[in-house]
Amino acid sequence: MWPLVFVALVPLLVMLSQGTKGPGEPGRTSRGVRWSPWIAGIVFNVLMFWWIVRLPVHAMTHPWIIWPALAALGLYLGLYFALFGWAVRFLKRRLGVSILIVAPFVWTVTEWAKSSGPLGCPWGNLGYALAREPAWIQAASIAGAPGLTFWIVSVNALVAGIVVARRWPNRVACAVLALAALILPVRWGYARLKTAPSAPLTRVALVQPNTPSEIKWNPEAQDSVVGALFDGARQAAAATPRPDLVIWPETSLPFYVRLEPAKLLRFLGLVKEIGIPILAGYPDARLSTGGTALTYNAAGLVRPNGTFAAQYEKMHLVPFGERIPFQEVMPFLGKIDLGQAEWTPGTDPVVFGGGGATFGVMICFESIFPNHARTLALEGAQYLVNITNDEWFGKTAGPVQHADMAILRSVELGRATARCANTGISMFVDPYGRVSGSTPLFERAIVQGVVPAPLSHTLWLEWGDWITMVSIAVTAILLAVGWFRPIQRLDAPQRAREWR
Repeated sequence: MWPLVFVALVPLLVMLSQGTKGPGEPGRTSRGVRWSPWIAGIVFNVLMFWWIVRLPVHAMTHPWIIWPALAALGLYLGLYFALFGWAVRFLKRRLGVSILIVAPFVWTVTEWAKSSGPLGCPWGNLGYALAREPAWIQAASIAGAPGLTFWIVSVNALVAGIVVARRWPNRVACAVLALAALILPVRWGYARLKTAPSAPLTRVALVQPNTPSEIKWNPEAQDSVVGALFDGARQAAAATPRPDLVIWPETSLPFYVRLEPAKLLRFLGLVKEIGIPILAGYPDARLSTGGTALTYNAAGLVRPNGTFAAQYEKMHLVPFGERIPFQEVMPFLGKIDLGQAEWTPGTDPVVFGGGGATFGVMICFESIFPNHARTLALEGAQYLVNITNDEWFGKTAGPVQHADMAILRSVELGRATARCANTGISMFVDPYGRVSGSTPLFERAIVQGVVPAPLSHTLWLEWGDWITMVSIAVTAILLAVGWFRPIQRLDAPQRAREWR
């Protein structure tokens, strides 16, 4: 149903455009128009995140909270739809600017706001609807995922223009522009894919152990959990041709590596045995200078000589799942127990060197933040690795949505991605967003693939999120002009309606 994204906003845009009066226009805005963006946002986000109610109750201290949490998430994320509605209506009421003209700029800004800060949530941003269609996402190499959003909203606005235009010439013009705006980027995308070079960089093996969470963290089952990983690594090493690197998923080793020396030595012995470096996810712990224990969601690369080359500690933790946010300003929040891991956030990105190439690691949902991946590329990563454990989502849309978002990171940066998940989806993504070796959900699998060499550059890698910066500038200027625009003297009821 992904093509519907190009018309999905049309009803909302038509309602906002027709129901909002500009300066000097007779009538008043109906109450339904004021509330419709927030209602649309609530419905959209509740339906998109419905899989939250499928999270395993055994991992929660208060299972009953799952339904209120889904409602709260819908209400909160719906506020950004409401912010969009308020901004475009304000600009029309104060400046007479067409909602359809400013909609792409304002929507891009509200998506950026929704995706930023401790509660940042890029999940559900419009551009990700196109992730599985390589020709349709090549523009991300120029303007990133936000650029795809800008494009999608522009097409929606032009289609809405066909509906709201009063004259046939205007309707025809909107239709022609809508078709051109839709077709031209796609034709360029197909042309780019036809001339796409593909030089091999390194060979990687992904081990998908398919370990259930109720077994993974059970101390009595650790031998079988680790044994499955060891078997997978040995099978990968026995393949022809041999891989240059073996990757295990997030927290694949279910113990604190610094606190379990015997288990750690067994792991290091395996790497020596197969003679291939292994990148593994695991929990880590150490003491701070103040004597308190710091725990990390970490990934480490072990060389064939049995030594650690480097370790990366996850920087962007899942709010409420891995850490309660805002503890820095309100320390008492750290005492709330919702069953979260309460990891300590890492502080520095790490570029690993192993298997004949350099790579940067994104742990779990770090793959949905474009700037994190861009930092790794700027630091010298020739390709990206995403390790994750999506077992919590169950067999729902959650793991599919999560995997799709990682595809855009490759197109934006011109770098391949090797994604290794505990229960799937594991896959390889080339620098143009083409997926290979995709695994089914909840099956044990070992996938080998050749990681292509990176592209020399992309505009998004060099300039960053320039389309959002332009949208912020345009929106801020228009809002400032509208805010400070002199208004005629009105009586109190009229003035109240004007500002609403």
